[in-house]
Amino acid sequence: MIDVYRRRIATMVVRLAREDPELVKEVIARLRRDREIESDDLVYLERIADAWIRVAADNRRSARH
Repeated sequence: MIDVYRRRIATMVVRLAREDPELVKEVIARLRRDREIESDDLVYLERIADAWIRVAADNRRSARH
């Protein structure tokens, strides 16, 4: 039961990182600042958000050319 819950949460987080990575980065910063979640637990999520930020930037550059 817990594994299903964790997979659902992970799927939702990845979708949010894809749709609005800047928001995810802001939330990560707040969680780190407030120490609501261990900093190490946020590394994976931050990596996903960074990847989607790069994809969006690449897409914008491609659209300009």
